Amino acid sequence: MVVEGDMTLLAARQGDVQTLKTLLSAKVLNSDVKDVLGASPVHHAARAGKLTCLRFLVEDAGLQGNCLANNGASPAHDAAATGNLACLQWLLTQGGCQPEDRDSSGATVLHLACRFSHHEITEWLLKSGEVDPGASTDTGALPVHYAAAKGDLASLRLLLGHSPNVVNSQTKNGATPLYLTCQEGHLEVVQYLVKDSGADPSIRANDGMTPLHAAAQMGHNTVIVWLMSFTDISLADRDSDGATAMHFAASRGHAKVLSWLLLHGGEIVTDNWGGTPLHDAAENGELEGDTWCCQHHAVGIIFFSKERKLVTVDGKIM
Repeated sequence: MVVEGDMTLLAARQGDVQTLKTLLSAKVLNSDVKDVLGASPVHHAARAGKLTCLRFLVEDAGLQGNCLANNGASPAHDAAATGNLACLQWLLTQGGCQPEDRDSSGATVLHLACRFSHHEITEWLLKSGEVDPGASTDTGALPVHYAAAKGDLASLRLLLGHSPNVVNSQTKNGATPLYLTCQEGHLEVVQYLVKDSGADPSIRANDGMTPLHAAAQMGHNTVIVWLMSFTDISLADRDSDGATAMHFAASRGHAKVLSWLLLHGGEIVTDNWGGTPLHDAAENGELEGDTWCCQHHAVGIIFFSKERKLVTVDGKIM
């Protein structure tokens, strides 16, 4: 059996204003109606892009246009995340929401537009002049970090055209936009950031990892080749534990990357823990990388406690 609250949320998602009018007359449609995550009918209409319904809920039914779900998100956050520009525009200009409003993670509507690659929303927000591209989330992520991680070149061009000074901004774990896009393997974005926007490939994350290390660990060979060909980054660069790109490639079993690195000057050396790329491959169960290392460098296997890890734009460990 569908309960009245569920009927209200369903009508909001479907843009069924007539049903909502009936529920309002029956005193069922009110500010107490929410889903299990605390989202109101206004949230549901905004994320579904139902502008007429959205306006009815706020203007006629008296629901708050800036009410918050359990995660601190307003209906404007939902509209930005789902790419519904008309709903977002109305909520920010007439619905009581503000561009600088943050959810519980510190994200603004601009963060969410970039996180979900809605560059038309990013463009409108920047042109409005009321958003701050330098605003950071609780993890220190700027909108440009989300756009870079997603490989969203259109949004990056908008953000850096508006605020070129954020190109080398670092999150709390030290990741730059270039680091994140190298980690995700977006070659065209890597090229744009370095050649056109002045991104510095030598900036390290807090653990000493460079964009080259990030690309090597994730096996993005085309990114590695381009970085080595068009920047001054070195295969000899080490992170805080003394690991090179060879170690990181081996830790995930990227044999083709290891072959390329060796042919272009990569050396099998020990890190601060005494481990070689072979140790990383063996410790992490990467048979292909282990076999490759054995073929190219005969050393004994010694297990140790160092594990290579990367971090996401939200600061989570991969």
